[in-house]
Amino acid sequence: MKIVTVLRSLKSGGAERHALQLMRGLRERGHEAFYAGPMAGWLGQQLRADGFDGIDLPLVGIYDLPSTVRLALYARRIGADLIHGHLTRGAWYAGLAAKLARLPNVATAHSDNAGKHFGRADRIIAVSQAVADFLERSGYDPARIRMVHHGIADLAAALPADVRAATRRELGVADDEPCLLMAARIVSAKGHDTALAALARLRERRWTLLLAGDHHGDLGPQVQAQARELGLEGRIRFLGHREDVPALLAASDLLLAPSRREALSLTLLEASACSLPIVASYVGGIGEVVEEGGSGHLVPPDDPVALAAAIDDLLGDPARRAAFGARARQIFEGGFTEDAMFERTIAVYREACGR
Repeated sequence: MKIVTVLRSLKSGGAERHALQLMRGLRERGHEAFYAGPMAGWLGQQLRADGFDGIDLPLVGIYDLPSTVRLALYARRIGADLIHGHLTRGAWYAGLAAKLARLPNVATAHSDNAGKHFGRADRIIAVSQAVADFLERSGYDPARIRMVHHGIADLAAALPADVRAATRRELGVADDEPCLLMAARIVSAKGHDTALAALARLRERRWTLLLAGDHHGDLGPQVQAQARELGLEGRIRFLGHREDVPALLAASDLLLAPSRREALSLTLLEASACSLPIVASYVGGIGEVVEEGGSGHLVPPDDPVALAAAIDDLLGDPARRAAFGARARQIFEGGFTEDAMFERTIAVYREACGR
């Protein structure tokens, strides 16, 4: 099949990483993948470097008629079988262009609070059951919704044996120092402020926090200011945007995900694949990945006291962390592999195309 992926983004995030992974996987499995969106963005640059064909579209707002027409003509010119839109804007333009080009279209909903503009999709992929439930509550026909969990490659198998020690040396973290990791955009939804407030309650404990994410944009400066105000700046490493998150996971002992909103985080899957225990908020699809008391702890969002207690439970107990990590790995292997995601996604494509 020939599939055109539509996603309007300039930054790196979960949806962008998923789209890149999906296009690479489709190509590896004998399909042809094309991109439509801003080529100057992170995703466009990654795809160009990988040799994917595409069309540079601004997709400005939701009334960009020239982008809609150009997308429809491009899809017809390359003989596309299907247009696949990601996020609400991608879904909107994929739906419009597909109708003009008389092609089927699929839209992926990556959030459990953004439900507009999926109405023209022949099939809607929800990345978690929480998202599927939200779409149904928003009035979409359940017969058109297909839940396909994100899946990832086996990161642990690809990492060198000495990656933990080497990464810790690079970061200046002692071998026996409990190391916590947050790998997420520094935006309100991810709860960095809650994490810092919780860790301020654990000042007397030994730990280092790694923050992987652009700390110059979004809420980065505010989080840095909060760290200074709490007297934690010496114990937090602001690493900026990183492309080596698997190495950071291998170097860490615990993943923090105190999100206020989360459909299904790829970082949770990556941590599970690397046998890392997780302390996270019980919101959205997080409970579909993290098993309370099995692979980690789940706490209410915006609750630094509960978050601190959950972290404290694991900080000084390496054996418990190892047991949680082993269970996290089992959960990954049981339903969040890359092969499972590709098989289910391609099945949705064939269904939308009437095959």
